Amino acid sequence: MTSPPSDSQPEQEGLLLGADGGFAQAWVAGKGVTPVPAGTHLDVAVIRRIEAGCRAVGAQHILDAPPAAAAHGTSAAVPRQPTETGLAGTAPPAVLYTPDLRGAVLFPEPGYTLIAGTEAFMSGAVAEGIDAARARFGRYARAMKNRWPHLQGIATAYPPAHRAWSHPSDVTPGTATSRLMSLLSTFAQGTCTAADFADGWWEARRAAHSQGERTSGDLADLLDRVFMVLEDYTPDPALRDQAT
Repeated sequence: MTSPPSDSQPEQEGLLLGADGGFAQAWVAGKGVTPVPAGTHLDVAVIRRIEAGCRAVGAQHILDAPPAAAAHGTSAAVPRQPTETGLAGTAPPAVLYTPDLRGAVLFPEPGYTLIAGTEAFMSGAVAEGIDAARARFGRYARAMKNRWPHLQGIATAYPPAHRAWSHPSDVTPGTATSRLMSLLSTFAQGTCTAADFADGWWEARRAAHSQGERTSGDLADLLDRVFMVLEDYTPDPALRDQAT
């Protein structure tokens, strides 16, 4: 019987990276992955993502290992605190990962890091959503094409799953965002109570975020306005009366 992963089992490291230095297919299957901008060393923005990802999965520390060690399963990993100042000076190649392998950050070369992990880890490390992060990286890659032309290939390998919808008519049917539009329509027609609208809205909004759906322009403004109204909405009539 296989024992649960623990810090004392260095053989688990071999599951993280493949022989080519990238994330092993068996490990990354079912997890989210996105490139994020980086410089010649890990910067504060990436360190904050690592810290948030660790906090989201309850990891007390992160393991730091040379990629070759992680690929071949040697016990060269060093426990580091996610907030450790020295992490910001880490140069590539490097890989950082939680002891239970629920999240990892691969820094293979200057210009970018790859963040990968479970839904919980990614919700902290990539709070804006995977699609939004991938779209941002695509813009960054284009802006940096003269300095780091290899970034274009990375952006192509990790495109957003959804384009950003700017008008209600653009929204793909069956998506969580389309449910938001449907809720708005039924509420405006008076066929949906305020309480039902609020409950359905928050559920669909969470689903849209987890699925990486993106909006822009007028549609994004509309959804933001609804969000701000619902932030102040109290479903309990008694509490609403007290608030007024």
